[in-house]
Amino acid sequence: MNDILYYLWLSLVRGISAEAKLYLMEVFSDARGVFEASEADLIQVMESCDLFGRRSGCARLLEKDLRRAERCVERAKDLGAELIAVNSSAYPRRLKTISDPPIVLFAMGRTELLSSPCISVVGTRRASPYGKWAAAEIAKRCAACGLTVVSGMAEGVDSVAHRGCLAVGGNTIAVFGTGVDVCFPLSNQKLYEEIAQKGLIISEYEFAEQGRAYHFPERNRIISGLSDNCIIVEGTPRSGSLITAGLAASQGRGVFAVPGNINQPGSEGPNLLISEGATPVISMDRLIETIGVRGMAEELAERLSPEERQLYEHIVSSGSSSRSYLISGCGLDPATASMLITTLELKGFLKVDGTRIYPMM
Repeated sequence: MNDILYYLWLSLVRGISAEAKLYLMEVFSDARGVFEASEADLIQVMESCDLFGRRSGCARLLEKDLRRAERCVERAKDLGAELIAVNSSAYPRRLKTISDPPIVLFAMGRTELLSSPCISVVGTRRASPYGKWAAAEIAKRCAACGLTVVSGMAEGVDSVAHRGCLAVGGNTIAVFGTGVDVCFPLSNQKLYEEIAQKGLIISEYEFAEQGRAYHFPERNRIISGLSDNCIIVEGTPRSGSLITAGLAASQGRGVFAVPGNINQPGSEGPNLLISEGATPVISMDRLIETIGVRGMAEELAERLSPEERQLYEHIVSSGSSSRSYLISGCGLDPATASMLITTLELKGFLKVDGTRIYPMM
């Protein structure tokens, strides 16, 4: 029998924490070992460890029912989704380092993004115009430097970050608190479809699972766990974005916060984080320099001629441009600008989409 069934079975047992399930796999070698262990051995381990507090979860574990796991495998085939167990080489390396990684990731889209350098951008659902602008510009700049932007596709900051990344042809991962086949909120249906096609949607919850209140704080550990750094744009001190910041700090990730107007409720959380030691985002250039990706862009730009590099850096600094803006801003004549744009597009540095031109590196 395919081992993914055993990992699915273990991941779907409710009432037992991810940390407790990982402990069982340590004791019995892997998920299949847990399934094949005798009832007496399982009870002995669970009674000897304070990770197993709920009797209902322990009882479900002893039932050893694979039917839900088998249904998940069939549903994955129907959707073209992937099931990635924690023992798989496709499982993201960074996520394995947290104390309670999901046993199985349900994934729809480009799973290769799980091994790419990632940065999380999160914030309040009730974003201010400034918060939306900051989230979009941060996502664009990070995407232009080759980072995959991770967020939760919630309304407000999260959605704007995904859209900003996609607008410049960047890579993005949405981490769901529902099944990957459940669009939440429904108002993001178009964004959901675009991420599924161009990026990646992942969840630890089975297909068709609806969002429960505790799912969203749980999924936040995955958002931060996938990333090397976490950027908080807006949020109150008790918001989900501040929970994500705390998780990121406990996981050893870098925590950044966008400072805001002290009269804005959404600025209280990021300003508090800064007062407690988070790095303030005081400019886009300083952010890129601090997280260590400027070198990546500069190394790529060494492949360009002086004229190509000048134009490329101008586009990176603005996030996106039109041909007319480039001609006036760089002092180029139309023929030269068109030639340089075509060359940079062929080299993979730019994306031309209608009248807009975006950096790709």
